[in-house]
Amino acid sequence: MKKVFVAVCAALASMTVIAQTEDKPWSIGLYGGKVEAANDWGNKFFHVADGFYGAASLTVGRYLNQHFDAELQALWGRYGIKGGDFYATDPDFKAGMGYIDLSGKYKFIKDEEKLLHPYIFLSLGARAIYGLDAEALEYQTTYEENEGFNFVLGGGIGCDLRLSESWGIRYFAKYGYPFGGTADANDNRIGGKFNDEHLVHNLGVFYNFSFNNDKDGDGVPNKLDECPDTPAGVEVDAKGCPVDKDGDGIADYLDKCPGTPAGVTVDSLGCPIDTDGDGVADYLDECSDTPANVSVDEKGCPLDTDGDGVADYLDECPGTPAAAKGYIDAKGCPTDKDGDGVYDFQDACPDEAGIKENNGCPEVKAEVKKVFEKALNGIQFESGSAKIKKSSNVILDQVVTIMKENPSYNLTINGHTDNSGKADKNQKLSEDRAAAVKQYLIDHGVEASRLTSAGYGQDKPVDTNKTAAGRAKNRRVEFIVNFVKIVRE
Repeated sequence: MKKVFVAVCAALASMTVIAQTEDKPWSIGLYGGKVEAANDWGNKFFHVADGFYGAASLTVGRYLNQHFDAELQALWGRYGIKGGDFYATDPDFKAGMGYIDLSGKYKFIKDEEKLLHPYIFLSLGARAIYGLDAEALEYQTTYEENEGFNFVLGGGIGCDLRLSESWGIRYFAKYGYPFGGTADANDNRIGGKFNDEHLVHNLGVFYNFSFNNDKDGDGVPNKLDECPDTPAGVEVDAKGCPVDKDGDGIADYLDKCPGTPAGVTVDSLGCPIDTDGDGVADYLDECSDTPANVSVDEKGCPLDTDGDGVADYLDECPGTPAAAKGYIDAKGCPTDKDGDGVYDFQDACPDEAGIKENNGCPEVKAEVKKVFEKALNGIQFESGSAKIKKSSNVILDQVVTIMKENPSYNLTINGHTDNSGKADKNQKLSEDRAAAVKQYLIDHGVEASRLTSAGYGQDKPVDTNKTAAGRAKNRRVEFIVNFVKIVRE
């Protein structure tokens, strides 16, 4: 019989059914069975001729884990022998038997979805013998001595056949060994022990159920729920865990900043970290160590309203012109290296103190003024021509030297005539003579960009044209020094 049992179990072991015992940890079973006795009257286990004694039992089980269950069993049945052959009297013997015990079951198959689950178990309980009825028992003790309770150590094998998630068929054979006493109206001992053991074959159905299959009420059974304590009303995923749509590790119901980009570090509220507290998250902050309470732009950097490279909170000279960029000190103020009161970005002579009227350059030196005064009448031309006389080269060379030594000078060359002849011809002659002087200076190394020329004909006399001396003064070339106005990028 044992071999048949094992063979059946082996054949079904690989089949599966949806059985979620962890979700339904409680079970109740109802069974019918056959009680077999081994006692002093000579009957043995698995001996049908000894008589059939029926039993009914109820079990209540509790799932512990994938390998272990606990189970409580209560049984009512008959216990005895019919026509025993140990004594010549061939007695008939029977009694009522009831017991209750607690079993610890070990399941061989870990996978709860398997169709078949064989197991073994050990139990400890109490057995009661009552309603003793014996005929022709010449060697019996008193009935009262045979009735009562005994503690029983049990064990056995069983197999569950799962029919569905909740229902199944169960067979188990339970052996019981009593601690002392006699239960067969015969106190004869064989081998120094009482021979009042029993074996019960149980066959019936069981039902798995749960008092609370979904503890947190999120719609995911406890067995599948990886987050079994989700607050009520919170949206969960297939694993029973609160939804986290932006994947930042903070569930949506707690996330104060939903939609955080992937990979961004967040705080306990699900918001991107803002280390300096300037309102711009670190992943967007190009200036992540801004001091507290400093106004910042959209990049998280301190505001620099005037664009001078010094943040407003450090800038002692707010409103610095854009032209001053690159000429700003650490305090945000325009620099003035030569201390002449003209900022470097406006100073044509930033390394030499000067005056504001000359764009930060020194006043025109007296000796320079003298050369230009000399040039008024010292530059001579061929009569009625723009050709410079060689005698004028001395003065023009002095002008060249002045321009080279003073790079901040710009020079305007103005040509004038007297009123002799026609006005239009005089205008043209004055323009040509000024241009000739300009070209001379260019030819001798003065940058053309520093020179301009113009002719005014007879329109700006400095003396009367009625005398030869006056007309001579009116025929002149003037040099006007201008200072470069610096515009720096």
